[in-house]
Amino acid sequence: MKSIKTYLCLALPVACIFTAGCCILGGEQEKPADISLNVLELKMRQAMDPTGGYRNAQTYIQKQMLEIKRDWIGKKSFIVEIKFKRPDLFKTTTIEDNRKRDAVIFNGKKAWLVDYKNNQVAEIKGPKLEKLKVIFGLGRPDSTYQDLFKKVVITETTFDDQPYYKLLCISKIKDQDPISIYVGKNNFLTKRLETIERVNGQKEKYVSTIEKYSMHDGVMIPAETTVQLDNVKQKSIVILYKLNAKIKDSEFKPPRFINAN
Repeated sequence: MKSIKTYLCLALPVACIFTAGCCILGGEQEKPADISLNVLELKMRQAMDPTGGYRNAQTYIQKQMLEIKRDWIGKKSFIVEIKFKRPDLFKTTTIEDNRKRDAVIFNGKKAWLVDYKNNQVAEIKGPKLEKLKVIFGLGRPDSTYQDLFKKVVITETTFDDQPYYKLLCISKIKDQDPISIYVGKNNFLTKRLETIERVNGQKEKYVSTIEKYSMHDGVMIPAETTVQLDNVKQKSIVILYKLNAKIKDSEFKPPRFINAN
């Protein structure tokens, strides 16, 4: 089975799409924010979801074209499909050459890692499950930072000559590194996400940058996102976004393979 790390790399950009991007930049100058967390989240919702269609959606489906580039093997392309159904059912599926390759399924309490190539299913447990709950929680339309994090500290800063609010999100999970969130002070849209992930026992910087926004089904979402982790670079482009699509509950149950051990 693949490491859960593979799916965290895919899921974090998903989180950016629905909430905020994060960044920890060396040398930045910070000052106290002129806004409260509650007001900032309200303005972010208004900027991203002006009609309330996303916040009130019962389901959504999103598909991305994902290109992954590794220094030693070149580029590979995939389709990543994300499905959500209230109250908190999620499924992220990776498709390669029109065939399902991997999936993460979350039914609100339990999660499974599915390897379609080898017909294997493994339950995700412990700290990995708790981290996954946070990631998928960010993708829930009605979630707030207060719900998901132990503490959130807001400051103001500037990078690339643009003003941003920085949200330093402290996890409820022991030993999970903080996530810093940068939101445009002028447009209240997310720009960037950065945290620390552990790859083969080593700490590596994870940076997700939203390059372009566009309106889909009445929602302002990142149309293009790039992710850098260690020597792996990802670029994703949204190709489908639909609210209130019909999704069966059976989609969020792990498959039973005939030859599974």
